[in-house]
Amino acid sequence: MSRPERGRRDHAVRAAGLAAGFVVLYLAGVVAPWGQWVDAVAFSVLTGAGAVLRPVAGVAREALVLGLGVVVAALAVRAVRDRRWPALGACLGLAAAAVLALVLRGAVLPRPVHEVVLGYPYNTFPSTHVAATAALAVALVVLWPGRGAVGRVVVREVALAAVVVACVVNVVAFAHRPFDVLGSLLLVGAAAAAASAVAPGVLSPRVEGKFTQVGALRSRPAA
Repeated sequence: MSRPERGRRDHAVRAAGLAAGFVVLYLAGVVAPWGQWVDAVAFSVLTGAGAVLRPVAGVAREALVLGLGVVVAALAVRAVRDRRWPALGACLGLAAAAVLALVLRGAVLPRPVHEVVLGYPYNTFPSTHVAATAALAVALVVLWPGRGAVGRVVVREVALAAVVVACVVNVVAFAHRPFDVLGSLLLVGAAAAAASAVAPGVLSPRVEGKFTQVGALRSRPAA
């Protein structure tokens, strides 16, 4: 097997693994009573620890999506001009993941009502705000036109910081439970890996590695 074919296979396996992780998280953390209890405990701990951020959390969760959206839209226009079709195709896949999060939460995935109810009994899995922020953050890295190594590293770190902040403020603002934001990261991560399988090179392995680390960080408090 050639190196490009091996790379495509690895990306496809990663995408399947992340998608499977999303399904397992939903079944174990949203459907199962004990999973809801773990999520509720983590929710209580995190909202208490982040109380100082609550006055700005609601604004921050909206501002992140809007700010990244404006920048990515401008970069997309430039990418069309430069005919960067693989990168634009990858971004469409990321956008589809954000839309899928909205559809799954609103019309597909139910949340059984067990004894553990914290804040609201209806389904909020996955978080559409985190899915949109994560998709836009990855699109920012994909579409960034700079060729300098330093500039690309800075963009990657900014994108990662935006995703981390989105995870924090969506929980602190009582908008989502911890498993909601983790599910969004798994969903968008699967889309990013799938995009890399279809169009190798649009998303570097280092970016995918950092994106996966965010999911690991979000899963620790709820473990």
